[in-house]
Amino acid sequence: MHRHRRPTTALRVLPYLSLLALLLGTACSSQPPQQMAPASYAMTDTSHTFLGTAIERGSTDHDQKSGFRLLNNGLDAFAVRLLLMEAAEASIDVQTYLYHDDVTSQLFSHYLIRAADRGVRVRLLLDDFGHGGQEPLLASMASHPNVSVRLFNPFSSRTAPYLDMLTDFSEKSRRMHNKTFTVDNQAAIIGGRNIGDTYFAADPITGFADLDVLGVGPFARKISASFDTYWNHALAVPIATLWQEELPSLTATRQALTSSSESEKAQAYLARLTSLGIIDELRQQQLELHWARSDVVYDHPDKLLTDPDDDASHMAPELVKLLQDLDNEALIISPYFIPGDALVGRFADWRTQGARVLVLTNSLAANDVAAVHAGYAHYREALLEAGTELWELRPRPILHEDRSSQPFGSSRASLHAKTMVFDRRKIFVGSMNLDPRSVNLNTEIGAVIDSSEMAGNAAEGFLKLLPDYAWRLQLEEKNGLFGSSPDLIWLDTSHSPPTVVSEGKEPEAGLWRRFQAWFIGLLPVESLL
Repeated sequence: MHRHRRPTTALRVLPYLSLLALLLGTACSSQPPQQMAPASYAMTDTSHTFLGTAIERGSTDHDQKSGFRLLNNGLDAFAVRLLLMEAAEASIDVQTYLYHDDVTSQLFSHYLIRAADRGVRVRLLLDDFGHGGQEPLLASMASHPNVSVRLFNPFSSRTAPYLDMLTDFSEKSRRMHNKTFTVDNQAAIIGGRNIGDTYFAADPITGFADLDVLGVGPFARKISASFDTYWNHALAVPIATLWQEELPSLTATRQALTSSSESEKAQAYLARLTSLGIIDELRQQQLELHWARSDVVYDHPDKLLTDPDDDASHMAPELVKLLQDLDNEALIISPYFIPGDALVGRFADWRTQGARVLVLTNSLAANDVAAVHAGYAHYREALLEAGTELWELRPRPILHEDRSSQPFGSSRASLHAKTMVFDRRKIFVGSMNLDPRSVNLNTEIGAVIDSSEMAGNAAEGFLKLLPDYAWRLQLEEKNGLFGSSPDLIWLDTSHSPPTVVSEGKEPEAGLWRRFQAWFIGLLPVESLL
């Protein structure tokens, strides 16, 4: 049982709560248009900064390629963010879907204010769905002369925001799901991690297996361009125009964040970061990077305002072009996975051509959104019959003594990474799940990196960990009263020979959880998942 219920869960379930209103023809009432906020853009003259000079020294022999480093565990991912914030001299741009109210989020805010106090310009862009009622804190931070905070696709009411899901469902249920972090227009991180304890191995109960990529050089400037597109869009509204209640003073906010950073929990977490190898690499300016060419793809924010069938603003067609060539192998990781008939057919074609197709997604027991699992479950037999190797994450992985290098730092696991590796030559890392919500409704971002070294290392590491972290699914013919029929079985392949964990029933999922998934699977709502 998750200790904190994630806003993502609520958003995935709200379509069902709103279904009756839609069927009854509830009228839509859009929020009155907001006054356009002043435009601002990434700082381009940053080559003189500490990061700029360090990156220029390292990139002289790499012919306009970008340097990359995969961040596959939460401690490394948070440590790199903190060190980059401390190194910032010109600007910090942060874009995220969820901004939890917990230890790592408060540390993150503390380091943002520290940077702003040094004269660094900070721009913080949050989707209005997932900041956990922290508007007083965020608005107070925005009173700093060097800090700007904008909320994307804001709800019309600040006291009962989710009522918009009933009155303006077609727009307000569609959210900005992008996650980017850019410092001095020189170094950027994108991937699946929001800002919160479960993403950075700070929650002892629940940990998300996630993946970010750090990129320096031209890649960072592409991420800056995407950030500017969202920051200057009409849907990005300054928090000061939305929250007009009395605020804590900036001094009180700064003191509260400092006190939070000095708490026992925060200090214990920071102490875990000091032993990381990546910390020494960064401090000694010897961070190991893979230099490669890359493409950054992202949805235009107009996607939230247009018909879902109009793909003019969608990144998916461009992503398909970048990844359509496949010869030998496709490794796909998607926590929320609803492939649809078209993608099942594409997998079948690849298998016919002799390619290996492997998918890892959450089991019902590991998935924090039963509704999405219900949509995915419809396709399991078809995927297996098409020759897809299908794996589902265990809710309790086999943990080893050195957890710092593992994807999880907690006792309970849930998959959150969105990654694809093609032919061990190209790797995709981003925020996009392979489900209708990511493809058609929310906005997303990702990078396709053309590097045999990176893709090969990622593939080998991923395949090595699979037996300890996931169950493999297979179909087995069962004879019954009315003849034979295929039945799902879950295998534990960490043993030799593999052992059967469950036959025909979702392993480690309780009766109520299985009923939820079964019942939601009866509803015609796949396009909203």
